[in-house]
Amino acid sequence: MALPTGKKLISTAEAAKILNVSMGRVRQLALLGGDKGGLDSWHAAPTALVFDEAEVLRFAKRDRGTGGRPGKFSRN
Repeated sequence: MALPTGKKLISTAEAAKILNVSMGRVRQLALLGGDKGGLDSWHAAPTALVFDEAEVLRFAKRDRGTGGRPGKFSRN
């Protein structure tokens, strides 16, 4: 499959930095795919994924504020 044209492609490391997650988590999101709540990705090389920067930025905005569960002693 060829790389898409007309998109600014970024590396897994760049996507992880934008999303403030690990590169492993970005790879998990790539395995899910865009249609199942993850991210669309393309292979730039057999072991290198790339992502559409605009999609990653949209994902970051959408996912903001939905952190993990509250701490053991949190008071709401």
